[in-house]
Amino acid sequence: MARKIDKALYGPSLTEVFFGAVLGLLAGVAVASIYLVFKTVPTVKELPKVQPRGMVYFIPGLDGKAKGAAWLAKQKQFIDGKSVQVVEDELNAWLATSIKMDAPPPKPKDGAPAPAAAAPVSDSIFIPSKPNFRIANDRLQLGLNCTLNWYGLMTDVTLQTTGTFTKQGDHFVYTPQTVYLGSCPLHLLPALSGLLLSHLTDKVKIPDEFRSSWNKLRDVGIAGGTLKLVAAQ
Repeated sequence: MARKIDKALYGPSLTEVFFGAVLGLLAGVAVASIYLVFKTVPTVKELPKVQPRGMVYFIPGLDGKAKGAAWLAKQKQFIDGKSVQVVEDELNAWLATSIKMDAPPPKPKDGAPAPAAAAPVSDSIFIPSKPNFRIANDRLQLGLNCTLNWYGLMTDVTLQTTGTFTKQGDHFVYTPQTVYLGSCPLHLLPALSGLLLSHLTDKVKIPDEFRSSWNKLRDVGIAGGTLKLVAAQ
């Protein structure tokens, strides 16, 4: 009773004010993050000269058939344990011919329940499409459309990362410096972005021969618009 009287006379304590402010801040961050995730990300060929503050764009990498066709010869060299240099067209040709992804469930019509065919992947909140590579400013950009699946309610957002390669243990891994889900900068929350990327990469099926050759590389670098894969020999 005395505590209630003190509160009525003097207002909330400093501790209550502090926790109230923290909860309000977290709620604001959550609402802003959700808004940014679903904010439209325009796909453009180049960045506009005048960019609105906070606007995020997606520039897809090239997938020209002429340059991409050269990947067939380099693919054999890579699997045979030889060093190769590839451009983004060839990387995207590799994705188109060699990488398999879990198929996203069909989207239900308005007002209709999710079809039974969606059941095998219904436990997947983030369902990626096939990625796209772009090389710019000595960094590798990986972008893809991602279906957010929440109990059959589905919508598409763009996921894009830029980064380089670093050696962890005895092999090289892609290390992103920026991660955007929609327009939300997830790289500001490293733990969350790491979980998301790990979840999505688990769905990418890389052929065993590629994985084996990759794990034997002596160096991986990006320079002059090319990805350089240096064999151990």
